[in-house]
Amino acid sequence: MIVAPAFKTFRILAIAALASAPVIAAAPAAQDIVNARMAGMKKMGGAMKAIGEQLKTGAPDKAVVTAAAQTLAATAKAQGKFFPANTRPAAGLKTGALPAIWTDRKTFDADMANLVAASTKLASVAGTGDTATIGAQMKAVGATCGACHRQFRAED
Repeated sequence: MIVAPAFKTFRILAIAALASAPVIAAAPAAQDIVNARMAGMKKMGGAMKAIGEQLKTGAPDKAVVTAAAQTLAATAKAQGKFFPANTRPAAGLKTGALPAIWTDRKTFDADMANLVAASTKLASVAGTGDTATIGAQMKAVGATCGACHRQFRAED
């Protein structure tokens, strides 16, 4: 078979273009995003539990409290990105998130900002060893979590 030189050149250029094109990663599936956000929520809950248990001892381990508070603050900062529009409640999607997150996004975003602020403050006081201050800030973080859950999370 004889191939025209122009077609042969085109074919070589097309193959070269495809070979050098950047690989486009597929967007994560909605359930994967939901799973990541649920894992983050559990991580924050675990951090809160660790701090609470330390406070109950009467002599909390500063390193444990500080590490847990830093985990809580860092995870809280990341959580907001795990609520894109494609993860709202839908058939086949397992989520405890209520539709209000997407219909009242302004309030939800404000609640997320409150969580970040409260958990960041907790991280800043965690290493002081002052159980009264840490306990008071834990209550503030818990109240922030509870306010958001009442409005935006389905009961288990």
